[in-house]
Amino acid sequence: MPWNHSLIGFLLGVSIFCSCRSGVATDRPKQIDLLDGHDRWVLAVAISPDSKWLVSCGDDQILRRWDLRTGKLVRILRRFESAITTVAYHSDGKRVAVGAYDGTLQVLNAQNGNVLKSFDGHDVAVTVVRFDPSGKYLASGSADDSLVLWDANQGDELLTIHQGNEYDVTALAFSPDGGRIVTGDGESEIKVWSTTNGEEVETLRGHTETVTALAYSPSGKHLVSASWDDTLRVWDARTGEEVHVLRGHTADITSVMFSPDDSYIVSAGDDKTIRIWNAETHQLQTTIPAHNDPVICLAISSNGRLLVSGSKEVIGVWTLLQ
Repeated sequence: MPWNHSLIGFLLGVSIFCSCRSGVATDRPKQIDLLDGHDRWVLAVAISPDSKWLVSCGDDQILRRWDLRTGKLVRILRRFESAITTVAYHSDGKRVAVGAYDGTLQVLNAQNGNVLKSFDGHDVAVTVVRFDPSGKYLASGSADDSLVLWDANQGDELLTIHQGNEYDVTALAFSPDGGRIVTGDGESEIKVWSTTNGEEVETLRGHTETVTALAYSPSGKHLVSASWDDTLRVWDARTGEEVHVLRGHTADITSVMFSPDDSYIVSAGDDKTIRIWNAETHQLQTTIPAHNDPVICLAISSNGRLLVSGSKEVIGVWTLLQ
């Protein structure tokens, strides 16, 4: 069925993917901090490339910046007129892209929240934003069935792609080389697009419900997808073939990512858990009862040491390395 446009249905499909480079999970992650400041759902989190700072946003319409070394709120970066649904750090660590439920899309100064660039292209909810690995491009997905590729510096609209159905763009990810963008939608399909000309490369089918999150492995060999069908699916990024289906979550999955070294996959969802999977054997390594409410979003630091999870009103900070 089409994507649910109510805010509660919307937030359960929002997730964040953080591309990372190094790190190995050893023992069961331990919660080292609980950041309390949001008074509604936390819909998205992103960690700076230097692993020192966290930005968070959500249903309370406030973008916040935290010091991960102390767990302290540094400042409120900006207040918006609607729920802030998605956020992503630029590779330079100085900028963040922010999308909102009312269609607002902006790039802000990551330290003080000043607006550096506003992008006019979406009239309805911006569901997901991502910078490409080089930092030259910004991609935004929307409830208007469109994926827009922008010049991240100039703000020019370079490509506008329509999925060709009535469903929202619910997830997106750049390939590590920046040559492809993959999107998910409420029709349960995953589509791969060329960033050069916007042509559809292929469609991946396997999920039976809305695709909520997508992540390429840092090596570029694999793609992992999450869905409301309670499964994760691992794909060969070169051939588009389904490699494995990961089953274990007992409710909608909202977020997924690969570890920095490709060795494990981290997922979270409506069953209030975070799960860690061996990326080679596809076996479930550990299940963490993370929050008292659904886990909406995840981020992992580039040094592989910290995992951050967002839920209702709170943000959990977990250590991954001993």
